[in-house]
Formats: sequence, C-alpha cells, structure tokens
Amino acid sequence: MSALFFASFPVTKPKTLAPSADIPWTVRKRLTWDDFAGNPAPENRHHALTSTNMEMKVKCENNQLKFKVEAVFNPKESWTRNKTSVLLLAHEQLHFDLTELHARQLRKRLAELPNACNRGAADLNKYATEAFNKWHKEQDLYDQESRHGLDKEKQMEWIASVEIRLKQLEAYK
Repeated sequence: MSALFFASFPVTKPKTLAPSADIPWTVRKRLTWDDFAGNPAPENRHHALTSTNMEMKVKCENNQLKFKVEAVFNPKESWTRNKTSVLLLAHEQLHFDLTELHARQLRKRLAELPNACNRGAADLNKYATEAFNKWHKEQDLYDQESRHGLDKEKQMEWIASVEIRLKQLEAYK
C-alpha cells in the first residue's frame, strides 16, 4: 500500500509563498527583524505579527510510515512596526518556537503510531488536525497570558516552559 498525505497549517492565514521563501526552524537560527519582510495591515493594532506553519508530508513505503513535519516561518507574511524592541522580538521568536514544539509533538505521535500505514488518510489527517488545533490554542493562550509580550514575568515563564518542553522532545527535532 502506498499513499501520500500532505497538510499545512498556518497560524495566521493560508500560505501564499513559495517553499523556498520560508525559513525552517533550527536551533541555530534565531529570528531577526530583518526576517520580517511583510507590511503591517493598517487595521491591525499589534506591533508585530509572526506567520508560521507546520507542514506535514506523509507516505507509506513497504508498509512503513515515512513522514516529515517541519515548522517554518513565513517572512513575507510576518511584519513589525518596531524594529528596535528586543522584548518584542523575543515574543515573536517564541511563537516560532511554539510551532517547533508542536511539530515535535506531532512527529512523536506519528512515530509511535502502531500500524500507521493501515490507518488510512482519514486517521492521519485526524492526527494532523488535532495537532493543529492544539497548537493554535496554545499560540492564542501564549498571547493572552503574556499580553502579547507586555507582561514580562509571564513572558519569561513562557520562554522557560517552551525551552524545557523542547528539550524533553529533543529526540523528535
């Protein structure tokens, strides 16, 4: 049985960029304001917006599930009105880090699925949808609790929590 599945889940809006324009998440690459190439929407009152995606490609070869789940940053859909704030940049970076965290959780779930190739597209898409919903809710909770980075204490708590959870899932990077 050979099947191919693909899912891409944006935080903000559907992906419109060519894949080569995206920046994949890595430990070594931290965002800079130069990465934010989009233009702020006049009606958006926020100081910055980070657009990230979790992209998932799955196929079965010789009854073995092969998959790639990648967290990517979309420069042309991301923007800022304040290219000097280190705190705001740290807040936006954590949105990207949260995307990687949820990508790792999905990688772990897919790696642990018994008889994954016998499950079919509906089951695998269900897991992707669940991962997307959980990820989206945590992104919203992060903005709510940290007040979009304005609550410095909560912001530091989130940074520490995400760092710990990324380390716990290091085997799935």
